[in-house]
Amino acid sequence: MKAVSLSSALVLSTLLGACGGGGGPTGSSSNGGSSSDRSSSSSVSSSSSSAASSQSSSSSSELSHCDAMNTVVGFASLGDGTTGGSGGDTVTVSTGAELVQALAGKGSDPLTIFVDGTLTPENSGTDKFEVTDMADVSIIGVDNNALLDGIGIKVKDASNIVIRNLTIRFVDTGEKDGISLEGPASNIWIDHNEIYNTLDSDKDYYDELVSGKRNVDNVTISYNYLHDSWKTSLWGSSDTDDAHRRITFYANYWENASSRMPLFRFGEAHILNNVYKDVSSTAVNSRMGATIRVEGTVFENVQNPIVSFYSSEVGYWDLAGNLYTNISWSNPSGGDIIAGPGTDLESTVSYTPAYEYTAMPASEVKAHVTLYAGSGKINECLPITP
Repeated sequence: MKAVSLSSALVLSTLLGACGGGGGPTGSSSNGGSSSDRSSSSSVSSSSSSAASSQSSSSSSELSHCDAMNTVVGFASLGDGTTGGSGGDTVTVSTGAELVQALAGKGSDPLTIFVDGTLTPENSGTDKFEVTDMADVSIIGVDNNALLDGIGIKVKDASNIVIRNLTIRFVDTGEKDGISLEGPASNIWIDHNEIYNTLDSDKDYYDELVSGKRNVDNVTISYNYLHDSWKTSLWGSSDTDDAHRRITFYANYWENASSRMPLFRFGEAHILNNVYKDVSSTAVNSRMGATIRVEGTVFENVQNPIVSFYSSEVGYWDLAGNLYTNISWSNPSGGDIIAGPGTDLESTVSYTPAYEYTAMPASEVKAHVTLYAGSGKINECLPITP
């Protein structure tokens, strides 16, 4: 497989043209209406590492689209970039046992594992798939065929890992996370997956859809559809888990969920061009000195969109060019409100992440993200099976 590498200035200008939108958001912050941040979104060029190859096409517009979708944006582009198993060995698996065997048999060369089938605890012989003590691995779903039903993936003591185009649901075995990262882990790209549970369960029955703890760094979570979840995305397992994590959340669609989108302790995060819809408790919860830039992001029917709840030490936020429609605020049940922006939605810190990027205007974000986030959305852009 051949890795694509190109300037993200070209890549993200393609993204901006992919879906049209109206003019920029206007108005002042208010409950129940539409508003935008006082500050404007930044616009700078970007260069980042690409992590997957695209199929050839006679259409130049399709090539540009696939180049964009196959380019890592954010923290995972830093260092040597995140390429996963690109350029190495390939194997296709259709059961969980075959995935376990493929991971166990990885040698020194990069490895791409294509998932073509439904993987369950029953056909896996384990309660989670462990990407542990290894580097240079991609796990990529084939077309719309890759379903992890009741079983998740854990990445630990690992680097240069790519997880793409999977559907993961109802994980009630192992650690009950869809995808979990535990440090030391670095340069991880989690892209174009759909992960969900159900709100019909007890809120503590499942754990997070995607989470991380300890010293996890240079992670990008992009174009995922994350929905129907009580506890959605936790970064830092407790108020003493003080590793300096750096995570980019780019172009994800968070829908019909309760809280932790993310709950983020310590470290730095960039929430760029995400969509939040129908959030019943809290969306972004910055705690224990965390610094989060929320930029070009849409909040629609969201309670407590950006807050710092429950910890003894507050977290901080830098807000730029977001769009708010029908937001509301309430005291959380149990625990004290330590800080919250109220209805003014003002930044409490100035923060720019240590990479170049271009922010899509919030007015264009919803159409683009809801079209492309999730599994099975960019099959024509993914590596093909051998």
